[in-house]
Amino acid sequence: MLCKVFCACCSGLDAVIITIEADVDKGISFYLVGLPDSAVKESQQRISTALNHYGFRIPGKRIVINMAPANIRKEGSAFDIAIAIGILCASGQISQDTISQERLNRFLIMGELALDGSLRSFSGALPIAITAAQNGFEGCIFPIEAAMECSELESIPIYAASDIREVLEILKSDEIGSRYLISNIIGEHSRKARPPIEHEYDFAQVKGQQSARLALEIAAAGYHNIILSGVPGCGKTLMAKCLPSIMPALTFEKSIETSKIYSVSGILQNMGGFIKEAPFRTPHHTTTVTAFAGGGHSSLPGEMSLAHNGILFMDEFCEFPRHIIEALRQPMEDGTIQISRVKNKYLYPADFMLVATMNPCPCGFYGSTAHNCTCSTASIIKYTSRISGPILDRIDLHVAVSSVDPASLINIGNTPAAVESSSTIAARVLKARNIQYERYKGERFNTNSRIPASKLEYYCNIGTKERGYIKGVVTKLGLSARSYSKILKISRTIADLDGKDFISLEHISKALQYRSCLPHY
Repeated sequence: MLCKVFCACCSGLDAVIITIEADVDKGISFYLVGLPDSAVKESQQRISTALNHYGFRIPGKRIVINMAPANIRKEGSAFDIAIAIGILCASGQISQDTISQERLNRFLIMGELALDGSLRSFSGALPIAITAAQNGFEGCIFPIEAAMECSELESIPIYAASDIREVLEILKSDEIGSRYLISNIIGEHSRKARPPIEHEYDFAQVKGQQSARLALEIAAAGYHNIILSGVPGCGKTLMAKCLPSIMPALTFEKSIETSKIYSVSGILQNMGGFIKEAPFRTPHHTTTVTAFAGGGHSSLPGEMSLAHNGILFMDEFCEFPRHIIEALRQPMEDGTIQISRVKNKYLYPADFMLVATMNPCPCGFYGSTAHNCTCSTASIIKYTSRISGPILDRIDLHVAVSSVDPASLINIGNTPAAVESSSTIAARVLKARNIQYERYKGERFNTNSRIPASKLEYYCNIGTKERGYIKGVVTKLGLSARSYSKILKISRTIADLDGKDFISLEHISKALQYRSCLPHY
């Protein structure tokens, strides 16, 4: 007797529907075909022991399990429950009257089996559920942890099962199965009403540094890349860590995009639903190219993709190896990164906001009035040359951060100066972002930093006087065409923060302050 059960496997951020075809006939053998890896081949022992706990068994007959399409390699243990259900139905241990093939066709079933018959979670539940909805399935049956990842997905019902018995109950009837809907288990209110994230770092903790604070506000408002350079202890890292507290929450579409990446990486489990806040990734400078860009045996997303729609913070930028820094080139331009392997190519989104901090020299005190720099010219050149000109050109805002004024840092005998908190700055950033969302409605981009060259003149139109001024500056400083476009985009963001439709000379002059202010050797 032939029985079909449906499951799926991830290929990059997409999922491919896998059909488990189980056939039980006369003879004594067990064949598992369809390009399975070692974890899938070992499923026979897990399934056999798990079924015994519930009074079932793998019959002593000729059993053939085909995983179609056969040209796609099946990796992992999440196919266990689908194979087990196929064997039970094909061997007649569960009759067609109890669970018909027509009912099996309605569900996509995934999960690893423990030896006691309980279900263990797997990576990639969210993209699999989205693909199931697109292919007309009427429900997904997942382990509880995987179902939690998809708890906010409205396009398809998600059922949460803890063991084989509950999977069979869901398959028997809609009335019984409704008890296992994840929305009913966790409750509608708790599913949508999540407490706001409390940020550890707040701009109220930053003393002085008004110019750098304004630059970070501009960066957050327009989603611009930014680099902060200054002596040790001036507050670069602290200000960078304050950025998440002023970043707007993700839109629903961006939330799904980001959550899919985290789901495939196995990080989304136990987070209680989609990622709502902009990600903040801080890779260490000893990270490998594979961990940073993505790839490896399973071609998983790297740090650049995990920072998609959020912030990629690279502290001590010059300490990163040059080949790691150069890996930023394509993603900073295209917002994607392609992982190429012998048989497959995976395109991962990597539209992040780069935030980098650096010292001006190895000892950190080049240009300082309080400390003497002990570095030779050669060592300074070697240190800063790790950041190539093309990478610096791709960074919108260049901010030179000076030492903190002692009067701002310590208020002895005086009333402490009022310092804006992150909530105040976040309100201005959100207002500027809403202006951009409205302006770019219908476009493939929604922030100023992502305006393509074909739309630059239309959205960043400036007057004759402003054109003459910016032309003179570009000629005098020898700025590139990319620098010119970034000046216009930064000016557009400053105008949005100012609530102005027209880009004025004042906006352009402010934008120019944040270009090419870092030392070049």
